[in-house]
Amino acid sequence: MAEIDSLEALLARVMRLVATQGDEPAGDGAAAMTLTEGVVLVELLGAGEVTQAQLSARLRVDKSRMSRVCSSLERKGLVARERDERNRRNLVVRITGEGTTAAKRLRETWRERHERMLGAMTAEERQGLMLGLRALARELDGFHPPQEAI
Repeated sequence: MAEIDSLEALLARVMRLVATQGDEPAGDGAAAMTLTEGVVLVELLGAGEVTQAQLSARLRVDKSRMSRVCSSLERKGLVARERDERNRRNLVVRITGEGTTAAKRLRETWRERHERMLGAMTAEERQGLMLGLRALARELDGFHPPQEAI
């Protein structure tokens, strides 16, 4: 039982540390964005143009929260939204040129940060982390928490 308690405390600590990393600028001169905004922007970089509902489902974020996130990104000039011509009830979200630049910079910042963290570990620690993260991802893929997860 003590092992589970220490794993739970460590996981909670890591989650807090990750959450506090989210409100940093994406890079030099970039507008500050929340972790959720960054995740949405990077998702759009790969996805291209999607409906707001599709984006919400992909990232498991509540539709109303996704609407607020997209509104914030739109105010910052990083995304554009318009009504879907095929179904006027849907909003299509697409990344702007400025958003593409910010998303690429953010993705690079994340990659560099991950390289530093992983580089500070031994090969054995990296293997253990990989094994543990695979198990955690498998478990989280089957878990459907309230949609305010991100």
